Amino acid sequence: MGKLTVLEAYMAGRLALPPRYDLEFDADIILLRKADATVAAFGVAATTPSEVTKTAWEDYTRGHNSSA
Repeated sequence: MGKLTVLEAYMAGRLALPPRYDLEFDADIILLRKADATVAAFGVAATTPSEVTKTAWEDYTRGHNSSA
């Protein structure tokens, strides 16, 4: 069996996103979203689950480490 796609990992509950982060899937793109914004867009064919997870956690960490 090959590696899971982002959609397969997401549907199987194997994509560990931070709280309140979610994905939207289109034929060609994946949008990483949180409640107030789109965080990133990825190409479906060239993106791995680990890339999406890493980007989400980096954004989450930046948001929780900023001093307002």
